[in-house]
Amino acid sequence: MELPPLGDKVEPDALRELSDDGLDAIGGELQSAERATIAAMAPYEQHLREIRMRATELATERRRRERAQQVAQRAGVREAAKSGGMPSLAAALASSEELFDATTVLTDVHAFLSTGGGVGFGFATRPGTMTFTDGRQQRQARTWGEARELHALGWDPGAPGIPGVRVHLAGSRVERVVPAADVVLDISEGSDPLP
Repeated sequence: MELPPLGDKVEPDALRELSDDGLDAIGGELQSAERATIAAMAPYEQHLREIRMRATELATERRRRERAQQVAQRAGVREAAKSGGMPSLAAALASSEELFDATTVLTDVHAFLSTGGGVGFGFATRPGTMTFTDGRQQRQARTWGEARELHALGWDPGAPGIPGVRVHLAGSRVERVVPAADVVLDISEGSDPLP
């Protein structure tokens, strides 16, 4: 599409020599060109608004599906936790069975709160550690084997005076300390850890 005519440019030196009527005439031409340009742009602006509205609708549908998937996943975790399909961290540490290879790093253990939300062990900024205490001192476990060894020695998850496991919500910096019984583990083969 061809742009509306703009007219010839008048140099600043030439503007000084024009009369008031001459300046008004140039101003009128510019206003006319501006109105014609705005009118020519209107269909494109309307087209852009329609594109943006459709993109927003698409994003809304994607978010709705993600929320539905998260709700279903959380319900599945809660059901598995109730039925025993996902043992609690406390039960897994005390179990005589080896639920994970001893060299499995804690960032690879797929864990959830018993309410269904995915979590990672340790601080959000330093993930993959579990603190154990004997009541006076504390040690860090970075692998499942280290965690099991400390638990076998009578050490409990937590720090002196702060019982529980420090976890962070998957994909966020939100952290909390929760009882080991409130964390459940996905022991199914091929489960992917949360980010």
